[in-house]
Amino acid sequence: MQNVTTEKALKNQLASVRMEGYRFSEKEIENVRRCLNGELSFKQFTDKIIKDAKRK
Repeated sequence: MQNVTTEKALKNQLASVRMEGYRFSEKEIENVRRCLNGELSFKQFTDKIIKDAKRK
């Protein structure tokens, strides 16, 4: 099995969802990256998503 970095896995998943027509802002991608790197807890991450969604 090949080792895949977190960054490579994120890029692969972004490519996959883009093919499905979804788009994400740089801020959203950065928040995902921060969560994956342990800079944000999953709770903090989901709280940010909910807060940002309520603003729209």
